[in-house]
This record gives sequence, structure tokens and C-alpha cells, in this order.
Amino acid sequence: MREIIIAISCLLIFGCASQPKQTTLTLFFSPEQVSLTAEQQRKISDFLADNPYHQLAAKVAPADLANPFDALLQSQKRIQAVSSLSNSQNIPLHLEYAPNQTADTLILQRQSP
Repeated sequence: MREIIIAISCLLIFGCASQPKQTTLTLFFSPEQVSLTAEQQRKISDFLADNPYHQLAAKVAPADLANPFDALLQSQKRIQAVSSLSNSQNIPLHLEYAPNQTADTLILQRQSP
């Protein structure tokens, strides 16, 4: 009986002490930025490592530029940068262009099953 209580206590302590997995990651870009900074690469790599067996979506907003065509091109380059990082880790991403999302943002999120 004593061993059962100790085992349950240990499970509760370790279960409560562990951090929950991050299901969403939001990154912000400057309007001219098309490649990922070292910090952004690290955050994306950590997010991919925490969610290797889940379906992931990357939602990219247009850049905050006056010309809509240039804004679309900036977004495509950002998608390519994130996609190449996920491909290097063999983790597929569902890529989405999100024109109604806040400009110059990228949201990575785990899709629910």
C-alpha cells in the first residue's frame, strides 16, 4: 500500500512539474525581411522538435508593403525559408497564405486530430 501511494505521489509531482507542449508559435518579421534570423530558426527548430508527430500548419501573412504584389512575394520567400527548415528535419508542414492575418507575422500551429 505504501509503495502505491509513493508511486502515485511521484507521478503527480513529475506530471505537474513538466511543462505543457507549446501548440502555437508566432513569429514577427520586419517588412523587408525574407530570411529567418538565428533566433527565429532556433524557435522554429524547438517547436518542430516538440511536435514531431503532429500535423503542423504554417500561416503566413503578407508583408506590410504598399505594393500588394511585392507583399505577396515577401510572403512566399518567408514560406520557403520555413519550409526548407521543416524539410531539413523531415517534418511536413501544411503551408497557408493568410491575407487577413496581422501583417508580417507567421503562425506555426499544431492541428488537432
